[in-house]
Amino acid sequence: MSLLSIKGLTKDFKALRALDDLSLEVQRNEVYGFIGRNGAGKTTTINIIMGLLHGDGGEIYLDGEPVDMHDINHRRRIGYVPDVPAFPRYLKAREFLRFACEAHEIDPTQHEARIETVLRDVGLEAGDRKIGTFSRGMKQRLAIAQALVHKPELLIMDEPTSALDPIGRKDVLDIIARLKNTMTVFYSTHILDDAQKVCDRIGLIDRGKLLLEASVASIMRRDKTFRYYVEAENDADDVLKKLKAIDLVREAFIEAHGITFEVASQEALKDVVRTLVDADVSMTTLTRKAKTLEDVFIEVLDENHA
Repeated sequence: MSLLSIKGLTKDFKALRALDDLSLEVQRNEVYGFIGRNGAGKTTTINIIMGLLHGDGGEIYLDGEPVDMHDINHRRRIGYVPDVPAFPRYLKAREFLRFACEAHEIDPTQHEARIETVLRDVGLEAGDRKIGTFSRGMKQRLAIAQALVHKPELLIMDEPTSALDPIGRKDVLDIIARLKNTMTVFYSTHILDDAQKVCDRIGLIDRGKLLLEASVASIMRRDKTFRYYVEAENDADDVLKKLKAIDLVREAFIEAHGITFEVASQEALKDVVRTLVDADVSMTTLTRKAKTLEDVFIEVLDENHA
């Protein structure tokens, strides 16, 4: 059974339909990537799941039970991480987490153990420092810690890596990968490379509609192209000219320190390589360029808005 199920969700803001008959299923102990462009409807969906906004139609189920937005117990089954968290600068991390424990009415005798656990889970060693001295990445770790302190079944993360540098993004992605062993993660993002790295399944939303829902593995298997990247000791412009002269090559262009080209099949690739070798091209690198989630994203949008 799905942990989170959304059926026919709609939401209008005056003349704008933000969500249009949105339906999706999030399974237990998976990282579900809710992907889409800015303004696609991701945050609106999250706000309705959280009970911060009312939908105009449709239903939401948590563990098979209809969600009552007025039921505080529903919210306590969910942890939430915003894209840019805000904290009182004068509090220490442990003090803020103690406040979070109190807000969730956790047994006071369990506070310190819970705080130690979540600080360890997110790799935050600055529990006794004031939050005002934290870097952006440390604040994001603290945001995840406060979302975990009450042991939620569902962790909702709204663009958690959008404001981070590459190292901060990697740290958050590593935390997400670890968390799916103990809970379900609903991960909203427009950074498709991040989604491809950590998500089990994705739902692609655009203009309030779900255009695609599938496992990341099955999406990658849709790749029927034979695109390759080659580097050689020869001059790149010379290699490009030779590739374009081969009838089996569909397209070719310079990329980075080499050339990307496409052929119809692996058999065609063998002939192309043989031709390049005969032309005294000394290849140092030849790799297949697999289709990315970004490629699929663009394809699906093109198909639906053609």
